[in-house]
Amino acid sequence: MLEKGLNHLIYEARTHFTYELFAEFVKAKTPALCLTTALPKKLQKEYGLKDAEIIWIADEDGVKDALNPKKLNKEIWDLLKTFIKMNKECVVLIDDVSYLILENGYKEVEKFLINMSKLSSESNCTLMVPLNPDSVTQEISSALSKKFDQVKDVRNFILTGNKVECPECGAMWHTNIKACDICGYEFSADKVKPALVSEEKAIPKKEATVSGKLRMSHSDEPEVKPEPVKAPLTYDFDNRPIDDTWFNRGVALEKMSRSEQAVECFDKALEENPNDSWAWFNKGVSLHRIGSLGEALFCYDQALEMSPNDPDLLSNKGIALRTLGRADEAIECYKRALEINPLDSGIWSNLGVTYRVLGMTDEALKAYDKALEIDEFDVGIWLNKAAALQSEGRFDEAIHCYEAVLKISPYHPVALRNKEFAMSRSLRS
Repeated sequence: MLEKGLNHLIYEARTHFTYELFAEFVKAKTPALCLTTALPKKLQKEYGLKDAEIIWIADEDGVKDALNPKKLNKEIWDLLKTFIKMNKECVVLIDDVSYLILENGYKEVEKFLINMSKLSSESNCTLMVPLNPDSVTQEISSALSKKFDQVKDVRNFILTGNKVECPECGAMWHTNIKACDICGYEFSADKVKPALVSEEKAIPKKEATVSGKLRMSHSDEPEVKPEPVKAPLTYDFDNRPIDDTWFNRGVALEKMSRSEQAVECFDKALEENPNDSWAWFNKGVSLHRIGSLGEALFCYDQALEMSPNDPDLLSNKGIALRTLGRADEAIECYKRALEINPLDSGIWSNLGVTYRVLGMTDEALKAYDKALEIDEFDVGIWLNKAAALQSEGRFDEAIHCYEAVLKISPYHPVALRNKEFAMSRSLRS
């Protein structure tokens, strides 16, 4: 537990440790407020924060229940100031400070943190600010550290005591979770039944893939195949450097699931060529995978300025928007991507997922059918379609989808379990 009444800067790559500490304050009935780019419902469910006040920030005006990060020293500051003054000895968590710096510039964030520090000291409030030092420059990291009473580095800590591992897919969840959001497995010991396949994977395989081609020297360059859509070239392939070491290293690290280090490499590549849309794209993917959605969106937008007709970029931006709860904007991204490449089954599937989020099941089923016309052997699409049908009580049709999965993968555990459940419900109706 952190020392109460002090301002803490916490070095951490993914903020799990900080949220667990914050959850302890909430559990102890301490008035708690969190400023974050993550979906409030997701945080409440994963860490048990239903009694905490959560301010959700998103980078565009008009997003329901969210505040624009550029209003940091106006509306956001007013809300925080009111909360702290009304709740002595409270706790405040400010997440994704590197994103706030991207949106506002360091000077504005520094001003905000100085004001927060003064106010929290006066009210005996505990302030928690997690930071991945690798997400900002060394100068900014050093300057930030001087604004806090204590700086803690918890990057080597491993949290397992109050987490439960899903036996189906290995995902880690807070112990108050009843079912895995990734594969649908239910943790209840006294009542075990198949659950609907969840579509809320942060980044499914087809949704955000790093470019698999390492850029090579001239002598090793493979034959370039014509693209179906002519997008503007943002990288000079004829006059590029012989050695693309930083970019290639970033791709290799990302394939090893070492996303934080991959981001560092893509930053180095962008220092050499700020107009390299491939590096912006892949940096966005790496940030997306570690949960830094605001920064990932910034990278996707930078890449789209140079490659506006890239369907993969548009699709990945759509995933990030959907995860942030901005489903309508996500749909627009997917539609633009499909205008460019209507034969991408993954994008059709993503569109279906987003329609499901909005409760538009008929539109979701049409999108899944389009995807299956293109790739009838994609297990994930069949399972998503089955989940949509099952949620509507159309169990016989869902059973057909599970049978299609089992033809492709005869021992698929989710299909076997959910088919049995759908059959039992079908017999009752």
